[in-house]
Amino acid sequence: MLYKEENEKGSIIIEKAVIARIIMEVVSQFNGKVFISNYKNKATTFYAKIGVTDEINSMDITMGDQGLDIKIYIVVKFGTSIKMVTNKLITDINNKIIEFTMMKPNSVSVVVTGMISKNIAKRNIEVKR
Repeated sequence: MLYKEENEKGSIIIEKAVIARIIMEVVSQFNGKVFISNYKNKATTFYAKIGVTDEINSMDITMGDQGLDIKIYIVVKFGTSIKMVTNKLITDINNKIIEFTMMKPNSVSVVVTGMISKNIAKRNIEVKR
């Protein structure tokens, strides 16, 4: 459980899986040019192909005193603009989380761990807002 609020009308519970699903949908809009990775630079596309959602383990989603903090790791195909991808991901993740959960994220951080060409070239570029 990530977030729970109770009042006289009932309770609202938001799980990490809900936030992870929103993030996966935002990443899927890039049509195979961006993949969710982990901090060790291992793309999790194999798990996605066989129907297992292992991406939630590659995301840091925490609810702190200041609010929701999100950190995701990605790899980007060669030729794709890192600046465009990271800015669009941060903006879209913020907007979708506000739309679906009515919670404004405190911070969203995107870490580019690599570029995919013939091999994965390691990178460590973090963009945070």
